[in-house]
Amino acid sequence: MTKKRKIIVTLVGVVLALAAAAAWLGYTVVKSATLREVEPDSVILGVNFVGLFVEDLDAAEAYYANSVGTQAVEANDLLPEGFLSQFAKPQSSDSALGSRLVRSSNAQLLLMGSTNRSDIGGATKAVPVNGTGIAHVCFQVARETDAHARMLAAGGKPLGVDDLVHLNPQNPVYYGYVADPQGIITEIEEVDVAALNLPEPPKNKYRIRHVSLATPDLDAMIAFYSAFLGGQEARHVGWLSLVSGENVDKVSGLDGSELEMAWFQIRNLELEIFQYHSHTPSPLAQPRPLDAPGYNMIVLDVSSLDEARQRLMDAGGEIVSGPEGFASGEAIFGRDPDGNLLVLHKVADTSPFSAKNFANNGTK
Repeated sequence: MTKKRKIIVTLVGVVLALAAAAAWLGYTVVKSATLREVEPDSVILGVNFVGLFVEDLDAAEAYYANSVGTQAVEANDLLPEGFLSQFAKPQSSDSALGSRLVRSSNAQLLLMGSTNRSDIGGATKAVPVNGTGIAHVCFQVARETDAHARMLAAGGKPLGVDDLVHLNPQNPVYYGYVADPQGIITEIEEVDVAALNLPEPPKNKYRIRHVSLATPDLDAMIAFYSAFLGGQEARHVGWLSLVSGENVDKVSGLDGSELEMAWFQIRNLELEIFQYHSHTPSPLAQPRPLDAPGYNMIVLDVSSLDEARQRLMDAGGEIVSGPEGFASGEAIFGRDPDGNLLVLHKVADTSPFSAKNFANNGTK
């Protein structure tokens, strides 16, 4: 790829502030930085939940509740069978898998913990900020919640500087990455909502802005997800000149950061994909263990398992298991070109696992 010029940090702030304002309203931004609604897809209907493996379910539930206002939702535990039998060690009769569903205003996380953790899972570290893999989930919150400080008080550690970074004084968005005691990364975006002058203030002070994939090949991932999501055009930053600068380094904790980023909207949750051209990670030699610390799956609400499976294969993904029972419904397990686990999930609208719990993309 031809070397790209460094982007002016002021321009980064403008684009990100536009994106922040758009996210509160349930919109996305195209390359021209004009607002548009994303047409609903007939096959991929939303994101039911993002899964992540944690060592201590009680501690993890409290960590998110106390810092970013998530609420626990009563839901059945996952069963360690089929594809999820990887959570169970051979010849063990112990309960192998527990889970906690925690919800924000527009999307939810499923915390997973295993009493029979594999040796390789225990030896694997969380995905670093530059990947490869599902690197972080971003919570976008109102500035007055002081969520970043509360996450640090709950045991998190900043990847960059201690305080949130204000990329542009003219734009009321403040950014930071925080790693929990296991190294699992959360991005915090604190927004001064009043300064955005929105037509109607948001009803919720907390939302999950996006789930983020860090990749060594952004172009390939954009092509895959555009095809998989029915031809949706990505919102793309850094395609002319890379995102960089001192303030970017202060957020990432990496010196000389140079990034390119893209976003897709999957109804209630945004999918972010980014590449550190300055710190490009190696492709994974093999998929991450399910019980490695951190994010292990993105579970998609689909209208038809057969149509979603065909979409995945036609886009260049891989089917690894299913259909089989999963999370009170039926699922097919597949992988994108980087090996990230995508779960095509068909479940009743009334299930706590369903994205249908979030009306109007979680804005109401």
